[in-house]
Amino acid sequence: MKRLSALTALAVAGASLVFAAPAQAKPGFQLPFLCGQQWRLDTWAHAPALDMVKEPNQTGTNGATLLASAAGTVKLSYRQDANGPGNVIQINHGGGWYSTYLHMATRSVSVGQTVSQGQVIGTVGATGDTSNGHPHLHFEQNYDANGNGTATWGASGTERVRPVFNGVEYGQGNGQTWRNVTSNNCGGTQPPPAPTKVNVDTFANAPGHSTPGGTRTGTLYAGTNYVYCRVRGPEVRVGSNWNTWWLKTDLDEGSPWQNQYVSAYYLSRWGNDVAKDNDGNDIRPC
Repeated sequence: MKRLSALTALAVAGASLVFAAPAQAKPGFQLPFLCGQQWRLDTWAHAPALDMVKEPNQTGTNGATLLASAAGTVKLSYRQDANGPGNVIQINHGGGWYSTYLHMATRSVSVGQTVSQGQVIGTVGATGDTSNGHPHLHFEQNYDANGNGTATWGASGTERVRPVFNGVEYGQGNGQTWRNVTSNNCGGTQPPPAPTKVNVDTFANAPGHSTPGGTRTGTLYAGTNYVYCRVRGPEVRVGSNWNTWWLKTDLDEGSPWQNQYVSAYYLSRWGNDVAKDNDGNDIRPC
């Protein structure tokens, strides 16, 4: 008599065969920032979640463009400041995989919207009481083993996993830091690169500083000058005129003179707390 294979014999006997479903492959996550930018990743005391600030010295973190880490559908988009994380977005990437973004300054996508990898979803900020007023992105990669779309940030049954960007795993333990992690999130519908320099007019000689409101290093002469970008900093006020934007530029005199900061208070036009170039365009974030 012909011998039956083990599987055939079980089937003949009426046995039920149960095969475990294969684990869903993790999406090809990328760092959620513009292509080529460098960011510092810290676990602090909540590994594997990561807090992210812009290198080299955190200047430019506040207001930085935030991108979808992978393609998916927006599951959460809301704000809760009191005892909460501020602006929150969570994206469902399918197969039980999610990414979650906290403390955002702004949100530019809504629940149910389909996003591509690299699509702008908002900006980095310091909203919500749990941000402690310090601009950064709190980022999580989450996995729901059921893959049934019930995952929410902080919900039981949704596992926070070690984030992977460009094939490299982070978040292995508390108190760890990774410096100068470069974003390879280079696709999607990212905005076109901003010009390297833009022209502005200043009405008086402006003191230059090493950081916004930091050590005095030199002077930018009055007239038409170029600047690279803008960032929030200490308020400069004279009478009823004031501004909290600071402009990265090269000074006319000083040491050091390159990549220093002057207050946008010295711009000749546009009014209080505005930082536009001579064409009326908002100066890009640093």
